[in-house]
Amino acid sequence: MFSVELAIKFGSNEIIIYRKGFGIIAKEPAYIATTQSGKNVSIKATGKKAEMFYLSHTKDVKVEQPIVNSEIVNEHMATLLLTNIFKEVIQDKALFTNIKALVAVPCALNEKQLVLLKKVLHASGVNKVTFVQNSVCAYEHMDFDSTSHVMVVDIGKYITDISVLNEFSFDFGRMYFLGGADMDKSLATFIKDNYNISATPMQCEKIKNELASLYERDLNKMEVSGMDENSKLIKLPITANEVRVSIINIYNTILKMCKDIIETLPTDLKQEIYNNGIMFVGGASAIPGLYEYASKQLEIPIIIPEEPMDAVILGAGKLLSSEKDFIKINL
Repeated sequence: MFSVELAIKFGSNEIIIYRKGFGIIAKEPAYIATTQSGKNVSIKATGKKAEMFYLSHTKDVKVEQPIVNSEIVNEHMATLLLTNIFKEVIQDKALFTNIKALVAVPCALNEKQLVLLKKVLHASGVNKVTFVQNSVCAYEHMDFDSTSHVMVVDIGKYITDISVLNEFSFDFGRMYFLGGADMDKSLATFIKDNYNISATPMQCEKIKNELASLYERDLNKMEVSGMDENSKLIKLPITANEVRVSIINIYNTILKMCKDIIETLPTDLKQEIYNNGIMFVGGASAIPGLYEYASKQLEIPIIIPEEPMDAVILGAGKLLSSEKDFIKINL
């Protein structure tokens, strides 16, 4: 029977889908917008379209995020969301008879959370589900020597996932609630404290994505608009160095976590990490200067893929075509 083989990554607030033979076919925010008439609830939009309702605070439209950091927080809405996304990206109804999915998840999801996620995927049309850690996918993406242990640090919007593994063994995994959203908050506090204007989370994320750098003498700058204490709109220039000052504490905390974890490892494993290095993936790993800054702070080889934001899903896509065995999460 003909089958559709997918790799799926549930990020902090985004669903990414890779289809074997096609590549990445969807990147959708994990939002679903509904309207209600009496007891009847209708889907207004999902994904990017639903996010627009969320940002515009449209009256009479309820917007929910039923999947957060790979965890189902609303089973019914999560099922509706995924079903709708699958229908949009796999438009031939005949192909829905046999969908297989390799699902990349953070290392800290417990069995109860995974069972619920599997239940929702089945209800959304996926016939067979295989779970694998994000770090295993990232490892596959880089084509390391199969026996080489490395540390993989996945910095997402809300969480940072740190693992130690090689192709045959998963030796350490821990998830921390720290990520890009904390950088946005820190930047908003910096702008408020220094310029007395309020910047929205979306503004801060845009500034961070376009301007942030860990280079000490980065002279780039951009204009930022915001409301002062008198609700007056003002504009001001902000520099890359100011952004660096505001977010460097988050990176320092993550690097310290890496150091602390390495110190807890057995001597032989610790030496392997010092020899083979630390791989950074996730959106916040794309910041210019991270390679140089982390190398200096940790004195360990640093590995950053060309596309750190997509390293996990691209590695998961490679696993779809792999004939070798790989580390799976058994339920």
